[in-house]
Amino acid sequence: MTPSNRGSQPKNGARQPRQSSGKLPAHVYRRRRYVLLAASLVVVALLVLGVVGIVKGLGGGDEKDSAAEETSSASETTAAPVPDEKAASGKCPEEKVGLKAEVDKKSFKEDAKPKFEMVIENNHTATCLIEVGTKDQEFLVEKNGDVVWSSKFCAADEDENAEVSTEFAPESEKTAQLEWNRVQVDKNCNRTNKEFGAGDYELIVKLGDEESKPAKFELEKDAATKAKEKKEAEDKKAEDEKSESPDETPSDDKSPDE
Repeated sequence: MTPSNRGSQPKNGARQPRQSSGKLPAHVYRRRRYVLLAASLVVVALLVLGVVGIVKGLGGGDEKDSAAEETSSASETTAAPVPDEKAASGKCPEEKVGLKAEVDKKSFKEDAKPKFEMVIENNHTATCLIEVGTKDQEFLVEKNGDVVWSSKFCAADEDENAEVSTEFAPESEKTAQLEWNRVQVDKNCNRTNKEFGAGDYELIVKLGDEESKPAKFELEKDAATKAKEKKEAEDKKAEDEKSESPDETPSDDKSPDE
């Protein structure tokens, strides 16, 4: 009976190294898929976190409060507030709710991240509630009248902050902030290979049916583009000056002898 090769072992007891068949074990491929999936989830999570943080920011104190009051209420802003129905007179009248869009600067260099603000105002003379959940609010960036980015693009499907009512004191305001990472994504939160080019943009914020007036800002050209355009302008100026200068061709006329 011929002995099996699988049963034979070297004298030192060590196993012979297994020859590669060209394919890795199944668990290796599964592990790689998990890593890729986790990486993609991290990218999406970073985009969604900023949107979720908007609602939590609105849970804080009035902008008109003192710094000491803001410090004392810091722990209360870590989660969406649960309103006290008895303390409020009900929902704020729609005509008494004001909305403003603000950008921290007028112009941004290529590596700068604009900070957007949604300022919600209660112009009512009584304490009342305003819906400020992620379902109702939206930050929009437009260029030439077209929407190029929206906070809704990466909004979580199941969000505990989707429906939140926040209490507003009489004639008070609260501000939600969002740092725009300038990452271009499609409506399904898939990152694209495009970039936001230089030019004029507008920020518009929405809260339910309310819509703010646009706040304008500019994304500056990168350093290389600026240097190229400067050189082109200098070359054109030199060409224009050369074409405008009179010809210095020597005249054939001879002066009469005196």
